[in-house]
Formats: sequence, structure tokens, C-alpha cells
Amino acid sequence: MKKIYLLILASAAMIIISCSARGVNDEYVSSTEQRLVSQSIDKLCKMLPDKDFEDLRSAKVFVEPFFISDPQLLKFAVKRFEMELSYRFGAELVDEPEGSDIIISVFFNSIGTDTDDFGIKTPDFIIPGVGGGLGIDIITVDMYHGISEMYYYISDRNENTVRRGENLKAVIRTDKLSLPVISIPINTLE
Repeated sequence: MKKIYLLILASAAMIIISCSARGVNDEYVSSTEQRLVSQSIDKLCKMLPDKDFEDLRSAKVFVEPFFISDPQLLKFAVKRFEMELSYRFGAELVDEPEGSDIIISVFFNSIGTDTDDFGIKTPDFIIPGVGGGLGIDIITVDMYHGISEMYYYISDRNENTVRRGENLKAVIRTDKLSLPVISIPINTLE
């Protein structure tokens, strides 16, 4: 009877410990991570509402970006944003605010990847010389996300007006079902 209670307690502890884990990665070394970020930025720019930008045709526009960190990601996101303004809305981009009709202040809240897993797996075992822990998935869903989020202010210098755009958020994901021996893709990047 005592062994059964001990077994139940150990099983419950293993389930509670290994149900979910979350991680954020800021080193975009894999192609999947790079694609998750770049595709989420692309999706975000495609979400720009026509009603906010339709009056930019032939206007001289200066883009003023803001982001907490990682200037390389910001450069990529800003260039993609500027290309959308130019291609889709016909804006004429300028390098200095003094020569502009409109200033768009873009605040990127998030540009990055996120990993999450949910399910049942063994606690991590430490194997000397391997580095890090090794766990065995019993049945786990591994989720990988690319997330981009922004909002903006459009300042019309000629009409002396400022309007705020809505928060936009784009998520690209690729998931897999992990079992003890195999992993099965649930959805994949296009």
C-alpha cells in the first residue's frame, strides 16, 4: 500500500514538473528561427490598414522607428515597413524629417521568437560532458512562434494633425507532436 502511494506521488510530481515549459530565443541561428521572424514581420506589414495610409500617395514620408533592442532586427523590420509604404501606398520616402510632409513614428513592441511545449515528459537528466539536460518526451506538443507587434503615430506636418494607429500583431507558428521515438509535424512554415 505504501509503495502505491509513493508511485502515485512520484507520478504526480513528474506530471506537474514536466507539463509546460516556455522559452524565448534571441539568437536567430537556425533557418526556422529566421523564417519565423521574417515571415511574422512580412505578415505584420501586410496587415497595415488601407484607411490609415491611403492618403500617402506621393506624400514625402519620413519613418521614425523605435524598438527596445537588437538594431539588426529593427533595420530589417523598418526596411520591410518602408517597402510596404512605398509599394502598396505610393509613399515617397525621405531621409530627413525636415523634408517630409508626414512623419510616421513606428513603435515595435515585439520582434522575436518564442518556444513553448505542453505535455508529459520525463524530468531532465544531467549527463556529464553533454551539457544541459536530456529529457524524454512521452507526448508533447512543441510550439515555435515568430511574433511581431507594432503601433504607430502618423503626424501630418501640413495639417498639423497626429493620429494613432491600432496595435497590430502577427504570429507565425510551426508545431510538432513529440513522442518517445518520433516527432510528427502538426503544421509547418510555408
